[in-house]
Amino acid sequence: MRSASIGYQCPSCASDSTPVIKEINRNRFIPSQKNTQVTKFLSISLLVVYVFQFLLGDVLIANFALFAPSVANGQWWLLITAGFLHGSIIHLLFNVYILWVLGSQLENIVGKAKFIMIYFGSLLGGSLASYLFSPFGSYSIGASGAIFGLMGAMLVVGRKRNLDISQITTLVVINVVIGFVLSGIDWRAHLGGLAAGAFITWVLINATSLKGKNQR
Repeated sequence: MRSASIGYQCPSCASDSTPVIKEINRNRFIPSQKNTQVTKFLSISLLVVYVFQFLLGDVLIANFALFAPSVANGQWWLLITAGFLHGSIIHLLFNVYILWVLGSQLENIVGKAKFIMIYFGSLLGGSLASYLFSPFGSYSIGASGAIFGLMGAMLVVGRKRNLDISQITTLVVINVVIGFVLSGIDWRAHLGGLAAGAFITWVLINATSLKGKNQR
């Protein structure tokens, strides 16, 4: 007899159940915490920065938030630093939660290097969209552009692997609608990050596929 998740099974029963488990796993995202160092580092970084925000007041926002006139004057790094600041604890916790859930899965699927490119590419894409299309002179902060980029990346990965993406699709639709319904939300950064994350992931996946096909 062999131990199973519930009780014991005979060897033949255990071997018969393996293909079924594999078939189920191919049709859904399986959470994994095996190789998530980048996700953990980013999550902790967002939390630590918010602690400094709380201690220093508006100093960080005044100097590192996305402010279009400052970016136009050459302070391009604000496009990145704004993604580590948040307007409230709810804003922070929502982004960290989605980062932890989706980032852990995506990092395991694509690897650390590609995950870093997707995350920061999405962050930059969201910030650029906010910079280009938001009212000139407005401030923008938050990691939401990068988070929406992870959602877009998961849609592309799920479609490529024929996985069930209904939950991710619903999450994207709900959050896009919220961005238009509630005031004070930078929906431009959301859409920019979503598009950037999906595009970068599509390029990375197809580049990898073409490289594999060209090998002899």
